[in-house]
Amino acid sequence: MSLYHLIYESRATQSFTDRDLLELLRHSRGFNAQRNLTGLLLYSPGGRFLQVLEGAQAEVEAVYQRISQDARHTACVVLLAGPLATRRFAEWRMGFRATRHLTDLAALLGHVDTASPDFLLPLLPKLSTSLLDRIFDYVHHVPVHALLEEQAA
Repeated sequence: MSLYHLIYESRATQSFTDRDLLELLRHSRGFNAQRNLTGLLLYSPGGRFLQVLEGAQAEVEAVYQRISQDARHTACVVLLAGPLATRRFAEWRMGFRATRHLTDLAALLGHVDTASPDFLLPLLPKLSTSLLDRIFDYVHHVPVHALLEEQAA
């Protein structure tokens, strides 16, 4: 099976409590396990999501289509999608990190305004590896949220 990944960002339509996030993560982890998907969800205090999905292309795209229609968030924007040599988040059916500051996701994205239709143009030549690398590095330096961390099976 060739691997594929998709990274998107969105904005929550409501505030998410720890309980809301836990329920979302429980459901996602079970759903992803059935489809051999892995990935990561970042959530910022300002209600922004950034998610990485990894797996077979058909599964990743089907899950993203389902996610993009979920009423709990809006303004879904695919930041990157394409082939992947190896899973970067293989240990997580859906890893989770809460960002510490409102500006953390902006820093990961290179301070781009994703509401602008041409926000990716200056980043396209280096986006595919640098964004995934920055996300991977970021999650390994952010404190774990004990309640929401995925437990090993």
